[in-house]
Amino acid sequence: MTILNSGGTRTEFSLSLIFNMNVNKHSGYKDFVWAIELNRLCLEVVGLWPKINGAAKNTFVSDLRMGTIFFIVTFLSIIPLLCSLVRVWGDMILIVDNLQVILPLLVVSLKLIIIRWKRTAIALLVKMMVEDWMELKMDAERDVMIKRAQTARLIAYYFYDIDKSPQFEIALVIQAATMFLGGMTYTSVDAFLGLLILHICGQLENFKHRLTNLISSKDFDSALCNNVRTHLRIIRFANNIEDVFALLMLGLVFYFGIVFCLFGFLFVTVITGNEIGHMSLTRVCFLVIGIFTLLAHTFLYCGAGEIIAEQCEAVYSAICNLEWYKLEPRKKKYLILLMIRANEPFRITAGKIFPLTMTTFCSLLKTSAGYISFLLAKRKIEL
Repeated sequence: MTILNSGGTRTEFSLSLIFNMNVNKHSGYKDFVWAIELNRLCLEVVGLWPKINGAAKNTFVSDLRMGTIFFIVTFLSIIPLLCSLVRVWGDMILIVDNLQVILPLLVVSLKLIIIRWKRTAIALLVKMMVEDWMELKMDAERDVMIKRAQTARLIAYYFYDIDKSPQFEIALVIQAATMFLGGMTYTSVDAFLGLLILHICGQLENFKHRLTNLISSKDFDSALCNNVRTHLRIIRFANNIEDVFALLMLGLVFYFGIVFCLFGFLFVTVITGNEIGHMSLTRVCFLVIGIFTLLAHTFLYCGAGEIIAEQCEAVYSAICNLEWYKLEPRKKKYLILLMIRANEPFRITAGKIFPLTMTTFCSLLKTSAGYISFLLAKRKIEL
C-alpha cells in the first residue's frame, strides 16, 4: 500500500492488512507513518523491522539480511579480533586497544539476536502505536504526539598478515562493511527504543490531561471507564517495552561500565605517562571523543528512564489533585483504585534487576572510576 506521509513523500507500508480496515486515508495513520519512517527504514535495512502482515517472502528476506550482517560482524570481525586479543595478552595497553573494538561489536551482535528474538513483541508494540495514533481525537493530543515524534526523529587486528596484498584490501573492505552495518544496527535499535519511550511519554501526557477533566465530565462512570482502559493499555505497552529491552539494557550497562573503564584507564595513562609523546593527535582525540560518546549514550539511556518515571509521577499527582471531595462516596472508591495503580511508576530496567535512572548513572560513574583506579594501580605494580 502506498500512502502520503506528513512530508508529502510516498511511503510503502503494509500494516493495514492486519487491521482489516481502510486506514490509508486516516490522517492519524499518515502521522504514524511519518513518525516511524526513519526508524522503519534503518531497521528494514538491517532486517529487524517486524513484518506485520506476516508475508513469508518478506520475512525470509529480512532474516537473510539480518543473518548476513550477523555473519559479517561475528565471524569476519569479532573472531579475528579475539584471536588477536590472545596474541597481545599480557600487554595492558594493547589489550585495552583491542577490547575497545571488540566490545561494541559484541553489543551489535547482542542487539541483532535480542531484537530478532523479540520480533513478535515488537510487532505488537508497533500495532499498539498505530492504534494510539488513530485514536487521537483532539488537536492538543495530536500536537503532543507530533512533538514527541519530532524529538524521536532527531535521535583492528586479525589472525592473518594484513600487510600484504590482497589481504590488506580484503581486510579494509571487511572492516568498512562491519563499521557501516554495525553502526547502523547499533543506532537503529537505540533510535527505535527512543521512539517507543517518547511515544509512551506522549500517551502519559495525554492521559494526564484527560484525568484533569474527569471530575467535570457529565458521564463520570463512562469517562472513568475510558481512562481505566487507557491506563491499562499504557501499562501493557510499557510491559512490552520492558520485555523486549530489559536483557539488552543489562548487557549495555555492563558494556558501558567496562568500556568506560578501559577508555578512562587509557586516557589517564596517556596523560600522566610517557606514552603521550608516542601517540598521534588523532588517537588522543579518538579517546576523548570515545569517552564523551559513552557518557552521552549512558546518560540518554538513564535519562529516558528518568523521563518515564517523571511522567508517571505527573499522572499520579494529577489524580491526587482531582477534586474528589465533590464526588459521591461510591465514585470516590473508584478513584482510590486508580490512584493505587498509578502510584506504581513504569520503569526501564536492566535485566529487571535495577531501574535506569539518573541515580543509576551516577552510581555507574562512581563504580567505573573505582575500577579505573584499580587498573592504574595494577599497571603501576607491573612496571
